[in-house]
Amino acid sequence: MAAAKTSRTAKSATEAFEQVTTVSSEAVRENIDRSLAAMSEASAFGKQNLEVWLASAAAAQKGLESLSARTVAFQKQALENHVAVAKSLMTSKSVQEFVEKQNQYTKTSFEAYVAELTTISDLVSGVAKDILQPINERANAVGNLIQAGAAR
Repeated sequence: MAAAKTSRTAKSATEAFEQVTTVSSEAVRENIDRSLAAMSEASAFGKQNLEVWLASAAAAQKGLESLSARTVAFQKQALENHVAVAKSLMTSKSVQEFVEKQNQYTKTSFEAYVAELTTISDLVSGVAKDILQPINERANAVGNLIQAGAAR
């Protein structure tokens, strides 16, 4: 009888050990799977962040190229106007004519400069919006992710 009791006790201990081992193994697998899913999600999130920064940099490059082209075109036109006015001033027949030509040129140059500044200001504003749009969208996605994580 003692042998039977010892056999039952050993069997119960073995069953308990196997049950604990099975439950532990399942818990470990579940935690590993969750960890892998979280790492995969973090990796995808990081990749999306990098793509957003690259899109923003591309928008900045495109914007700076258009600003540069606009500035070069304006400077070229201004230089051509300076040369034409210098020639015109040289052909003045009187001081009165010289002063009138100079005043007219000063007025038109200033108006052109102000108009160009307005155009450049609008262009810079548009470029800034283009640069910040993908970053802003990503910041909203981060906020949504944080809220979803807090809700868990």
